[in-house]
Amino acid sequence: MVKDLELLEKYIPKAKRGEALKKYQEGYPLQYLIGDVDFYGYKIKVDENVLIPRFETEYLVEKTLNLLKKYNFENPNILDLATGSGCIAIALKKEITSNVSALDYKNNVLEIAKQNALNNKATINFQKLDILKEEWQGNYDLIISNPPYVSYQEPTDPKTKYEPQDAIFALNDGLIFYENIAKKSKNVLKKKSIIALEMGYNQKDKVISIFKKFYPEAKIYGEKDLNNFDRYIFVLNNCE
Repeated sequence: MVKDLELLEKYIPKAKRGEALKKYQEGYPLQYLIGDVDFYGYKIKVDENVLIPRFETEYLVEKTLNLLKKYNFENPNILDLATGSGCIAIALKKEITSNVSALDYKNNVLEIAKQNALNNKATINFQKLDILKEEWQGNYDLIISNPPYVSYQEPTDPKTKYEPQDAIFALNDGLIFYENIAKKSKNVLKKKSIIALEMGYNQKDKVISIFKKFYPEAKIYGEKDLNNFDRYIFVLNNCE
């Protein structure tokens, strides 16, 4: 609380500070008030059009970078699904020599992602595409995503009501994006490839089961976040 107030004082002009403090006290996210967040060392602009990047997603990036290096992927082609603010795509592009494409289905979201890429001097191929309804194109070494995964029946932090709900909630008990990614990814992945996904803390077994149907020979496993919650799924295809 004290740190948040210090940040408000530091980043909000004095004339607007009273209004900002009132909104903060009502539960409005500090990140939206300030207008940006630090993600993996990069400054990412955020507003109510995009999900606020969390530290759990930074850990997804870190784990994925480690896998790309461990299995000797050189200049990989990367596809970031449901990119939102573009934070994942930008971090990967800046951290490893790569070709990065990023998809989202809203123009206002893509405009923010493009601005973030420009601000961080990251060259990314952004495309408007509904990943659930449209087919994907390309030939990728890595597919990565922090998709919407919260079931509509699941209680959430009240503060998330200010964030775009379609970036949080998903149908089929929160599993529809995993079902879609498992099916469509086979058409755009190279023989040696990785799928890296964030998921809900209670979804590991179901998500693994979904991917095993489409990738029976792959190494598929979950990993925990820093709070010891199941949070990530990795699918390794012919990685040796």
